[in-house]
Amino acid sequence: MEDDFDPYSLPPEVTTQPHALIGMLGLDISNKATHKAVWEAFALNRRTDRTPLHFCHLNNDFQMPPMKQKRQSYEWYIPKGILKSNWIPKYLYHVPALVVLFYDLDWNDSSWTEKKNEVAGQVQSLKTVLGGRNSRVALVLIQSGISVPGEDTGAAEKAATLCTACDLPAKHLFVLPHSDVHLLGYTVRLENALSEIAWNFYQGEAKGVRAHRDFLNKTNHTLLFVRHQFKLGFLNEMRNDAQAAIKHYAQCYHHLLELRSTDTNLHEIRIVAAIVNYKICRLDFTLNLPRDAIAQFRRHIDLFRQRTGPKELIFEHYAWLSRQYQIFGDVFEEAVRTGLPAVQTQHPGFYYQQAAQYAVLRRKTALQVCKEVAAPVSDLLDGWSKLEFYGQRPWRPGKHSLEPPEQQREMEGIKEVQYHEVKEVNHSDFIIPLFSSAISQFKKYRCPRIKRHLMVQMAEEYHQANDSSKALTSVIFISLVWFLHSL
Repeated sequence: MEDDFDPYSLPPEVTTQPHALIGMLGLDISNKATHKAVWEAFALNRRTDRTPLHFCHLNNDFQMPPMKQKRQSYEWYIPKGILKSNWIPKYLYHVPALVVLFYDLDWNDSSWTEKKNEVAGQVQSLKTVLGGRNSRVALVLIQSGISVPGEDTGAAEKAATLCTACDLPAKHLFVLPHSDVHLLGYTVRLENALSEIAWNFYQGEAKGVRAHRDFLNKTNHTLLFVRHQFKLGFLNEMRNDAQAAIKHYAQCYHHLLELRSTDTNLHEIRIVAAIVNYKICRLDFTLNLPRDAIAQFRRHIDLFRQRTGPKELIFEHYAWLSRQYQIFGDVFEEAVRTGLPAVQTQHPGFYYQQAAQYAVLRRKTALQVCKEVAAPVSDLLDGWSKLEFYGQRPWRPGKHSLEPPEQQREMEGIKEVQYHEVKEVNHSDFIIPLFSSAISQFKKYRCPRIKRHLMVQMAEEYHQANDSSKALTSVIFISLVWFLHSL
């Protein structure tokens, strides 16, 4: 398995801020200065006061991900897992809500008819590439002048005939006058209009997800109740509706808690719980609801603290808890950087401190339960970072079951996880940065006694990691601080 893969942390696509994806087609940014300026006006230097969007530059040969065949019935369908790992990246990076075709064309162009037919052909080709997906199409005419439809009859008539030829709604045709002075202003107004079209796409996708609910039953499809609510939450995030997103994520979390958990499926359930909890907490902070975020996190920890899983993998429980505290500390710290006030009794440092303590406990329990583990003869962890469903075991992918399908293979897989934990994981690489983050926070909020206590623990950790020089430096610094404090 990959050296940098952490099975207890959040996948990078989960922590990426979701924004509507808009593809830009027809911009020759390598050879045309005008096109490069237009692209940069959209994609670069995006201030926080601009509409949150993600623009991607598309080549003429771009392709959409293939669509799977729509399911007509769920009667005999048994889900293989909870959340598919390819679904979030698909909407973040590969399926644009809107594809905007740019074309250089003035209203008074001498070759208007020929170019109108050419652009209509390009629009039709684009629709063919989009296939059966509901991605929207818009057309932007880059013009050298400042004339727009409505200012003269000829332009309005040409705009109407162009929309007819391209089979586009009038609201999907735009003009972008190219001006070095006013280009950014034109771009901002245009992207506001494009965002509405893009958000309508996600609204339509959410409607499609809801349409499946009538086919589900709680006997066979409990996993789909979780999955569909997560999809609705994420699609509302993509359309910048945080309130609706929280509502669906909360419902998703509720359905997740209704799942029956055993030692066999617990890891998948708690990884998905971590993802959903992260989404709720981050959105609560975004909406300036820190108390709601803290309450959700505490509830999340209380619900899973006692679900330790198999005793042979007890270190996984502490690894997961450590990551939960670290992730919440990161989200809390990000909120503070953007203006949220924090106080001495409630700040990110407490969460980093607890994360460090659980990381220490992870190492301690790993050394206890993995003392006699032997090197594996097979490679059952291969592909751990590329599984179809988040949180599943690589030796039984696509199987969300209450009991192991093959007991012998399960035992071998557990031994490989144990071996990986004690032979390939450098626990100090997790523990020391957590202590460092906690110390930094307690220093910031002027809590000297806790800071000194943490510095002692970090010095011990440096010693554990055989980094004697840093351990000695820490001890000398702590001694100096105590000496000055006693004067």
